Amino acid sequence: MLSNALLIHATGLAALALNVVALVCTCERRLRWRSGAAGVAWALNNFLLGANVAAALSVVGAGRVATSAVTLGGRRRARRLAFAGFCALTLLVGAATWGGWESALIVGASLMSTYAVFHLTGPALRWVMLAVSAMWMVNAWSVGSWEQIAANLLSAAASLWGACRLMRGPAREPGRA
Repeated sequence: MLSNALLIHATGLAALALNVVALVCTCERRLRWRSGAAGVAWALNNFLLGANVAAALSVVGAGRVATSAVTLGGRRRARRLAFAGFCALTLLVGAATWGGWESALIVGASLMSTYAVFHLTGPALRWVMLAVSAMWMVNAWSVGSWEQIAANLLSAAASLWGACRLMRGPAREPGRA
């Protein structure tokens, strides 16, 4: 049977790998699906660490990016409604699980992510994700998770690299590799 510490590290490493693979991807749809899978792994990792606000917001985040993948390139009204719904859900979850000033940073980061995945693509999306990684670093530091610290550093680097790759290369259509 796996020990709790081993399970915490395993979920952290899996989420870290999914995050990095997602952010270096130039395909907008794949980035969102992989980020959703990473969000599920981060939710489990945060739950195991006892970081309830981060766990709850990671679940919301996983649903958010999966929904944005489904609506990518779709009707503008559906994307706006999904965006508004996830903003409201993020605020509701943040209020219900409030844990102090650190909660404000990850709620803010979640709201920025919500805007980014529903309204941005290409380099702009990745620049916002760079800022989001910096904001989530506070949670990583507060729970003492080296996997989350590494994930935020690597996600920031992957976001920067992905943005630079997209700025240098030809524009890609949403959903195309």
